[in-house]
Amino acid sequence: MKKRNKQIGMIVAVVALLVSVLPNVQADDKHYEGWVRSFAEAKELAAKEGKSILMEFTGSDWCPPCKALHKNVLGTDTFKNEITKDFILLVLDNPRDKSLVTDAEQEQYKKLSAQYKVTGVPTVFLADAEGKPYHKQVGYSGDPADKWVANARGKVKVLAQRDEFFAQASEAKGVERAKLLEKAISGIDSAVALALYGDTIDEIISLDADDTAGLKGKYAELRQGAINEAKQKELYQKSYKLFQAGDKEGAKKLLLEAQAVAPKTRLGQQIPKILETNFK
Repeated sequence: MKKRNKQIGMIVAVVALLVSVLPNVQADDKHYEGWVRSFAEAKELAAKEGKSILMEFTGSDWCPPCKALHKNVLGTDTFKNEITKDFILLVLDNPRDKSLVTDAEQEQYKKLSAQYKVTGVPTVFLADAEGKPYHKQVGYSGDPADKWVANARGKVKVLAQRDEFFAQASEAKGVERAKLLEKAISGIDSAVALALYGDTIDEIISLDADDTAGLKGKYAELRQGAINEAKQKELYQKSYKLFQAGDKEGAKKLLLEAQAVAPKTRLGQQIPKILETNFK
């Protein structure tokens, strides 16, 4: 009898454990219904179906803008019915509750977030069937589902333009090839191009070594701008830490340095207001 009671107790405990876990798992599965979780699988499906990949880097159980994006866009019928006409959906999740993802998914997130230089979530990339991005969107602007979807689907033409000019460039040489390569990446956001098309930019600069087409100078300037902006963000973060620690003089000095590094960036234009508000 004692043995039977012990067995019943164990069964009850197991059932209780399943009840506590299953709602989270089911909610997560429903949250990403129709999405794949493997990068390799997404590429295979995209190649097979002639589609692009929409990959979302997210923090599903802790990130407020990620949750808002899913509530207002990614979880809607408008999104599900329209976006899959052009894209295979890939979720790359970094939740605080690691039971929501497998060990393989955690490793995949670390690898791809580093490869694509993801610094915050949500970050959405539109990529070709090989996983090469041609559009990047960080955060959630608040757009309704229909507008968000229309914008994403409209970016497919950027991929078509890229591939068209890459094909033409394959038959060209010298500065003419440099011009075609530049046209291929001209529709891609400069930050994405600088981060993920470095080999193409290197070739453009090399082919236009004497800057006859103005391309060497253009991309050298863009690269320096990216370096300055990264430095500015680093100085700003250090300034913020000093401010929190009570060192207002040190914080102000770093803010002024940050502004001088790249005054025309969004952050550079915000710093005077920050100084006025916090350092009277």
